[in-house]
Amino acid sequence: MTEQEHIVSVVRNTESVIGKQQLGEATSQIQYDSRGHALVVGDVSEALQLATALAANGLTIVQIDPAINQMQKRLTDDAIAVFTVPGLSLDGYLGKFKALVPAPGGSETDFDLGVSVYLESGYFDVVIDLSEKPLMSVFLPPFGYKHAHNAEQARLAVDELLQLEGEFEKPRYFDYNPSICAHSRSKITGCTACIDVCATGAIISKGEGVSVDPFLCQGCGSCATLCPSGAMSYAYPRPANAIDRTRAMLASNDACVVLLYTESHETLVNESQLSPDILTLEVEEVSAFGVDFWLSMLAGAACRVVLLSDASERDPNRQTLLGQMALLHELLQGLGINEEAVTLVGSETIRDSQLLANSALDPEHWKNSSLKTLQAADFATHNDKRQTIRLALDALSEQINPLNACVSLQSGAPFGHVQVDKQACTLCMSCVSSCPAKALLDGQDTPALRFVEANCLQCGLCEAACPESAITLTPQYTWDSISARQIKTLHDEEPFHCLACHKPFTTRSMIDAMTTKLAGHWMFDDPKAVRRFKLCGDCRVRDIFEDDRKGIDVHQSDDSEA
Repeated sequence: MTEQEHIVSVVRNTESVIGKQQLGEATSQIQYDSRGHALVVGDVSEALQLATALAANGLTIVQIDPAINQMQKRLTDDAIAVFTVPGLSLDGYLGKFKALVPAPGGSETDFDLGVSVYLESGYFDVVIDLSEKPLMSVFLPPFGYKHAHNAEQARLAVDELLQLEGEFEKPRYFDYNPSICAHSRSKITGCTACIDVCATGAIISKGEGVSVDPFLCQGCGSCATLCPSGAMSYAYPRPANAIDRTRAMLASNDACVVLLYTESHETLVNESQLSPDILTLEVEEVSAFGVDFWLSMLAGAACRVVLLSDASERDPNRQTLLGQMALLHELLQGLGINEEAVTLVGSETIRDSQLLANSALDPEHWKNSSLKTLQAADFATHNDKRQTIRLALDALSEQINPLNACVSLQSGAPFGHVQVDKQACTLCMSCVSSCPAKALLDGQDTPALRFVEANCLQCGLCEAACPESAITLTPQYTWDSISARQIKTLHDEEPFHCLACHKPFTTRSMIDAMTTKLAGHWMFDDPKAVRRFKLCGDCRVRDIFEDDRKGIDVHQSDDSEA
């Protein structure tokens, strides 16, 4: 698929496509506006070889020479601006690339090349990078940027970029709900799954949550697939639309296997001799469909989900799929299901009849599947990822008895328990204030720490926030949904009552811990000060003003006391 074809999404009116907008709620569109002015970074002689094709819409050439201290500028005979600079930083996307030359010594404002060449917008529209190492090193560079290693790649880059003049639209692929994001709380970092997996660099940390640049996002969907809370979700199509549509198609086609593929494999799939039991579905990105979708299919009429992808081993989207497949198989093993219910295959499997006959797309592979005998379950997901997973697993566990009450999961799984060291915990409630999912709760009228396992994301914020290091995480999945949703007490204590008014205001362990920590401090040498520490806030203030000494001189030093 060319870059232009990727940007200009073609809406296909066909029953086999679930990644297109007519199958659900509409998503907003992101618009690019490019006038075609090109920035070529690299050797001047190589760059000038591209001038004939690129100069019609405007061309600027930049050569990087770390040996010089000051930027140099000249014009060629064709009035093409050529800059020689000591360094260059580049960011942006189609129609809005900013190129900055660092100021000498770093004390001045960086020099903006877009302004220097009097571009009306102040930005370059497209970039061809002829540098040995790309200036934009993300796995998937932004639209409008091409890194070329040789003359042939440079020529192909020019051919593609020449098509990118005008206005272009693409879907806004994602939805983000910061209220349930587990990225950070009170400057403590928790989950970074979406940031770590983003192949375009579109997602960055921003205070208590993350920020997504919709112009950089290319709709891979891995961020939504990995998000433990569902704060990041795919919007093209939305999860509920994709699940409902596919379940309906499975029922109407009497199929038992789902094959997901992208537009780049359309011809290959259409020309293949696949079993009629296989429902082939074209989607925008295979990596956008994860455990919630797969389990919904397995709890429905499907006994297999096959993913067609030729992504390389280093592709973060492929790694996402493999990690999610491992999680799903751990869950199924808790039900005694040891089949490969979700499988990843490449194009060569479909092209080679011998490979096809021994793959997950071979009817022999699933004819004796235990999942094939299950009654299809239908449930409303409401685009709630965690609810969808639990409802699907409930449907499976109602027909297949789990081997144990809970199944242990890999580290980083989005389900689990919290263990509390009762000897260390002082019930300070730092963990409660940091929990983004209301998995940890206080005791309201009594000093207690309570827990709802079904809500726990295993994000690690509570563990990081605990000043006593009293919390550890245990990734697991509890099959009994009623038990998992119950509020359970992890730790409680008898309250400590104010010595004056007898109102409970803290715990005995907190008083003991603070007394130990403050022992020997000059401010607490006086027995009255020690007693005052055991008063509630109101009584403490009253006691200070009633004291004949009119309170403690907080400015007194250890030397003056001596």
